[in-house]
Amino acid sequence: MKLSRRRLAGLAAAGLVARTEAAQAPQDTPNTDFAKAARDAIQRNSETLSKFDVPMATEPAFLFKP
Repeated sequence: MKLSRRRLAGLAAAGLVARTEAAQAPQDTPNTDFAKAARDAIQRNSETLSKFDVPMATEPAFLFKP
């Protein structure tokens, strides 16, 4: 199959247009509870961080005053 440079450029441009239209199409997303998802993520992160022992010397030297 022979392609000219103009035809190849046209096909490439058409591919980009098709890709952006497909990306902008609304996805079928299930109705999720974002607050529950955020709480679950915080809980998982908290459990992961609690596995590590952090010495006091590595804590930043901040003094919070109201």
